Amino acid sequence: MQLTANRIILISAILIISGLIACSDDNPKMGETAETPTNFGQADQVTSQAHIYLYSGSRKTTDLRADELHQFSKLDSTVAYNLDVDFFDSTGQIVSNLVAREGYIREQDNFLAVSGSVVVRSRDSARLNTEYLEWDAGRELVSTDSFVTITYADGSVTNSLGMESDPQFKDIRLKKRVSGRVQDVEKLKDE
Repeated sequence: MQLTANRIILISAILIISGLIACSDDNPKMGETAETPTNFGQADQVTSQAHIYLYSGSRKTTDLRADELHQFSKLDSTVAYNLDVDFFDSTGQIVSNLVAREGYIREQDNFLAVSGSVVVRSRDSARLNTEYLEWDAGRELVSTDSFVTITYADGSVTNSLGMESDPQFKDIRLKKRVSGRVQDVEKLKDE
């Protein structure tokens, strides 16, 4: 398998995290061991055509499909390739869909970071494009410090360097160098 720059970055992130875990003075939680694998660069398990669900309590928050998963069990870390992910609201309805080349998943705290041609489509047809995005299911927060382009159903476009949002992209906070284009100026005047 050819390593791309993004894969090298994701693997490096896992190595750094595992190094930090190994150097931690914290006591392990009940049922866990303080032991770290001696060869943490090698996955415990590789799965092709994977399909997994993430939960917050008993509520399904995420339905993740990937061409390939590399699981690092002792680190609660999974690296995924060619992701297609659906996110659910509290009623079980799909609120958005995400596709990306690569992702990093921590199941215990419902965290997902994705990179590489990331596209998110919301239920109301808004579309977000970026190269890196994080999803924290526990906080129900989508965020990035990368450049984003958001295209709305009416054709309006917003660009920003970084953003934070709820999963439905209803409450978006743009961070820096914000610009945009409004498609229907007359409609905006009426509002």
